[in-house]
Amino acid sequence: MRSIQTESDGRRRRPFRTSLALVAALAVAVSGLTFGTILSEQTTTESASAAVAGDFDPGNIISDANFYNGSAMNAAAVQSFLTSVAPNCRKSSSGPACLKDFSQKMSAIGAVSGRCSAIAGGTKSAATMIAQVGAACGISQKVLLVLLQKEQGIVTTSSPTSYMYLHATGFACPDTAPCDPAYFGFGQQVYAAALQFKRYQSSPTSWAYQAGRTNSILLNPNAACGRKSVYIQNQATAGLYIYTPYTPNTAAMSNLYGSGDSCSAYGNRNFWRMYTDWFGSATGGGNPYGNVDAVTPSSTSSITVSGWAVDPDTTSALRVAFYVDGAGAKTVTANVNRPDLSATLGANNLKHGFSTELTGLSVGKHSVCTYAINQGKGSNTLLGCYTRTVVSAPPKGALDTVTGSAGTITASGWVLDPDSAKPAPWKILVDGVSKATGTADRTRTDVAKVYKGVGSTLGFSKTIGGITPGTRTVALYTQDKPGTDYVKVASKSVTVSAPTTGKTGKTGALRGSYESVTGGAGTATVRGWAIDPDVWDPVKYKIHVDGVSTDSGTANATRTDVEAKHPSWGSDVGLALRLTGLSAGNHTVRVYFQDLPSGTYKSFGTKTVKVTSATAPSSGTTGKTGKTGSVTGSYESVTGGVYSATVKGWAIDPDVWDPVKYKMHLDGVAIAPGTVNAKRTDVEAVHPGWGSDVGLSVQLTGLSAGTHTVRVYFQDLPSGTYKSFGTKSFTVIDPPATGSTGNGGVVKGSFDSVTGGKGTITVRGWAIDPDVWDPVKYKMHLDGVAIAPGTVNATRTDVQKNYPNWGSDVGLSRVLTGLKPGTHTVRVYYQDLPSGTYKSFGTKTVTVQ
Repeated sequence: MRSIQTESDGRRRRPFRTSLALVAALAVAVSGLTFGTILSEQTTTESASAAVAGDFDPGNIISDANFYNGSAMNAAAVQSFLTSVAPNCRKSSSGPACLKDFSQKMSAIGAVSGRCSAIAGGTKSAATMIAQVGAACGISQKVLLVLLQKEQGIVTTSSPTSYMYLHATGFACPDTAPCDPAYFGFGQQVYAAALQFKRYQSSPTSWAYQAGRTNSILLNPNAACGRKSVYIQNQATAGLYIYTPYTPNTAAMSNLYGSGDSCSAYGNRNFWRMYTDWFGSATGGGNPYGNVDAVTPSSTSSITVSGWAVDPDTTSALRVAFYVDGAGAKTVTANVNRPDLSATLGANNLKHGFSTELTGLSVGKHSVCTYAINQGKGSNTLLGCYTRTVVSAPPKGALDTVTGSAGTITASGWVLDPDSAKPAPWKILVDGVSKATGTADRTRTDVAKVYKGVGSTLGFSKTIGGITPGTRTVALYTQDKPGTDYVKVASKSVTVSAPTTGKTGKTGALRGSYESVTGGAGTATVRGWAIDPDVWDPVKYKIHVDGVSTDSGTANATRTDVEAKHPSWGSDVGLALRLTGLSAGNHTVRVYFQDLPSGTYKSFGTKTVKVTSATAPSSGTTGKTGKTGSVTGSYESVTGGVYSATVKGWAIDPDVWDPVKYKMHLDGVAIAPGTVNAKRTDVEAVHPGWGSDVGLSVQLTGLSAGTHTVRVYFQDLPSGTYKSFGTKSFTVIDPPATGSTGNGGVVKGSFDSVTGGKGTITVRGWAIDPDVWDPVKYKMHLDGVAIAPGTVNATRTDVQKNYPNWGSDVGLSRVLTGLKPGTHTVRVYYQDLPSGTYKSFGTKTVTVQ
């Protein structure tokens, strides 16, 4: 029997007549229906897998996820279920067909906005009607089956009656008045009940019983039997109480499969019991589930991950966590609308999608793992791990102006690489021949506004001399990071006229200076400068050591001091060359600069230099070993992480200036080698001769959980032998991390204070649970009596500083109102997952004015 409440005062009455037109469209084609005797709601058959009365929670009869799952069963599944629960029901010539054999002709039903989608007409079996109504309205087919059974016992009976079909779900059958004949018929009853539950869901605050608050609920239609205070936890439970406005008393629960006393009511008890017996727990759906639809790398140091995630225990949006190369990168809330999932999640449960961009990734392969973070019972679910490669974004550039004049070309523009925020190097080729190089050194805010994250030092301007008259093609190249290759980004044509004499007004004689040569450990550094008035190009040089030609190149090092005196040629006119591999002793170094247009190399003098032994300079730069030329360094540590490990150390080789090469063995197997070139200013302070690029800092990814070993080798030159610097063990862990508390996942927090006011109490505290990312749930007792629970999600930046992994939404801040003056006690409990146990954080006493 059904008691329907008004939206205003809670008094029982029939459903709104506005739904009559919709339901009246359902044409009945059931012959021979006659009224019979209604089955009592307390008359059912006990299941072999019986429910336990102690598990019944009057405030949480069924979860929203289970109740509003319109795709719980298809027609075939419903048919199979009907056949299995009533195997002895046979067709009868004297009465209606069994539910498993029943069919009815129904007219088409139009959509009801925000509640139910349209349903096509036709002759349909009971199973098809139940499946289609559930899918159209987003009400679980399991719920509709249980509703039919608790109202009329029609699902399991072997001898159905006409009355059962006419009043199948008890819709429009108040306890105090006859049933409304406008809703008679099986199809009408199933659809009307589903639509009514969607009406409750669409206007949850318009009814007498509401979720999220304590409600006073009758124990029986006889008001003299009294009421019970029930905190209704979700909308599905609220809907059941609106539909059947009674809660079972102690007597009814003491005899779960039988009768209680004269004040017992059984509707909601039987609904919970039948659902549990047939389909398992009504309130716990288990672990979250979902899918990673796409993992797409971009050419801008990012990977975009999209998909969906849902938890059977709730219809609320889940938090989804992403791990890149084993390290937690980001969490998002999966609340994007996904209409394509209506068949999977139900038409009114679609806000469970996610799409996020994981940024700041280096070029190369990355492992991306996605986790759905559990709510309620269960544990986090790995939705999938995928390996994707982030490729280098192509560089960009432009030649804004290219001007030809007498023997010269002046070009200006900009260059950038989206993979780097550093000023980009550039080259200019004239008719395919390299004529000038440099690095962007001018501010271009106009370009920076278009290309974010690349800085603003993007521009350049260069005048190139020595160009043959005629039409010339000028091409701009820039380097494609993280590699070293140059790619063409712009090209223009320009006309060059014949050159005049040198810009100085003189004969164009080569000028410059061989300034110094300084000896080192097996090295000598040569410095000077040169310009040729006949050309704009940097001057070429040659070097003789002890009378033997050894090196040649271009004098294009930066010399701003020379540029100040000779501005026409810019600053790239310097000679800065380190000669290596020299034996200890005195050497002579002669420098030649080329004079154009003749091409003759002109000597700028000879200097003598003293070179020391290559065992490293004596000013504190020798290796720690104290041996002659041996590689020295340290394998300092290896630290395990989430599917990863970080190896650190340093190395220098007194025989070379280059960074030392390394090799590694992981669990005895060789892995990719590399170069020791991470920045280590602390090592530089002790060994200044080799600079700061002597560090080993390598992250190993994609490792399995457990204990591993890493052995590190550094190469010793000139032999090329790799010398072992030891083996270390480390432990790799599984994600998600158990939190920064290190306390094994136990809920942590504080009941900070309780402050009394005028009729109020303010409660403050905080809590985090290392086992989950979600805010912790709490319960309270006021003067020993439980009050409405809640979630610890107020902002606490002070706690965030100590526990940054959980963000700032970890605070408890609640105001209790309507309190009588005097002394009160407040006890606070925080939930500890995964057990679900609430742990007491103490009791405090407060005075209310």
